[in-house]
Amino acid sequence: MHRLVFILVLFGIGLLPAGVKAQDAVLWLKTEWPPVFTSRSHGFGDQALGWLLEHLPGYAHHVQSLPLGRLLKTMERQDITVCASGLARTPAREGQFLISHDFMHMPALALVVRADDVRTFGDFRRTDGSIEMRRLLSQDRLKGGINDNRSYGAMLDALLQSAPLVRLAKTSNMVSMLAAKRLDWVLLYPFEATWQARQEKPAPDIAGLPITDIPSLIRGGITCSRTTGGQRVIDQIDQLILDNPARPWMAPMLDWLDPETRRRQPIR
Repeated sequence: MHRLVFILVLFGIGLLPAGVKAQDAVLWLKTEWPPVFTSRSHGFGDQALGWLLEHLPGYAHHVQSLPLGRLLKTMERQDITVCASGLARTPAREGQFLISHDFMHMPALALVVRADDVRTFGDFRRTDGSIEMRRLLSQDRLKGGINDNRSYGAMLDALLQSAPLVRLAKTSNMVSMLAAKRLDWVLLYPFEATWQARQEKPAPDIAGLPITDIPSLIRGGITCSRTTGGQRVIDQIDQLILDNPARPWMAPMLDWLDPETRRRQPIR
């Protein structure tokens, strides 16, 4: 399809805003992952993206939510400028796409427990407060749960592979099982654990404990298609990041962190 026709159909408005050329149209993609990106665009990642778009004038921005597989496929287009927020930085993606300086700083995977039970895990914590998973998995008193369809990184995957755990097909009911004391701990990102907790009535008090030997932060930039337009957008984003070291776009994330995680979490 002709590039201009594609953009006009894609934007569904029949024409671009006055003064905006076709090459200045940017398709922004995201994958639903509450509370980062939500179907109603109320997530803290949605708010961060909104801040960014407000500070990128002169473009016709269109935001669309797609499953991850379709998102990555669309990112390969060379006839339009496509950008995405929330993609993990990997060597393969760095070779294929353009990626900005770190835009999102989010807490890494945590051992999520009932807040009243934090002291129960004292025997498995180092002096820095992190949980030694190898020691935790060597006992059978505290029952843990994982999503058997999720990769937790090479190190944790190797430890979890043969451990006696409750293996679930999805993450959405993990906090519910934790609150019901069917599990004593689960592996979740602290913000998604808080999201799940707030779906419960009443919401259980939870705590996210850091895990030894994994990064404390997920750092991710904005990813754009490797095009002239993509390079122009990335250059402007890099400058915005340098000009705003306090990262005001990350402030809404703090509302989705449990007190234990929030005390440890820098947003800069």
